Amino acid sequence: MDKKLQIDKILKNFTKNHNFTYSLAKKKRMANRKQYDQNKKTKQLQKSLSKDRFNIYIEDLYKDVDK
Repeated sequence: MDKKLQIDKILKNFTKNHNFTYSLAKKKRMANRKQYDQNKKTKQLQKSLSKDRFNIYIEDLYKDVDK
């Protein structure tokens, strides 16, 4: 049974590492983690906030960048 789990783990790891879409997304996340986190937060807030509040958030975000 232990050998089956080990083989299963190896196959899943191989599949994940050789999946083009997954590996490309992982490289992008690792290359620019700060931007990735910011984009993720922005998408989440866009869904949860009203349009007015989201626009205020975006304006504040760009004001911070301009400084």
